[in-house]
Amino acid sequence: MPRTVKDPEERRRELLECAMRLFAEEGYDNVSVRAVARAAGVAPGLAYHYFDSKERMFAAAIGHYAASCAEGACAILDDRALSLDEKVERCIGAMSDHAAFPHAAYFHAEGNGALHDRLSLAVCEEVRPHLAAALELDALTRGAPADGAGELASIMAYGCVGLASGPGMPDEASLAAARRYLGALVAEFRSGRAEGAAEER
Repeated sequence: MPRTVKDPEERRRELLECAMRLFAEEGYDNVSVRAVARAAGVAPGLAYHYFDSKERMFAAAIGHYAASCAEGACAILDDRALSLDEKVERCIGAMSDHAAFPHAAYFHAEGNGALHDRLSLAVCEEVRPHLAAALELDALTRGAPADGAGELASIMAYGCVGLASGPGMPDEASLAAARRYLGALVAEFRSGRAEGAAEER
């Protein structure tokens, strides 16, 4: 039977998805690089070619999973047919959709708080540049300066971590708070008051 040759990036992606599934199902201590290779149907040597240790594989798996979790929000933020307000509203919906986080139970399990924080920050890092670009585009369409777009994107992205964290979260009260506060931040960005105040000083 001929050996299946796959694109290296495709093979790496399959290994990471398989690794994340096994880590979530069996726990970090019970999974090895060899076990991931076996589950993925590849030789252990090939898995070690991509990841020279379980620690590196785990870190890469979390990074890949974070990118996957953020994919929907990033696509919304990159959609130039939507207004900034529509993007923010749709992103709140996308990031509160539990289907976007298939391994949520693992990251919310007792004792995995640090891992959950690590994942949350990685998701924010994925979303932040797309949010900054969306803020800059909004300013461009209004003929206004986009000063502070990067800083505001960080505040908006990281500020929502607490609202979205924890088992069963976000709840309706948290979603309402996110809409209210994110809306206020966008309104402040559009007002230009922050820049004016800085110039006066």
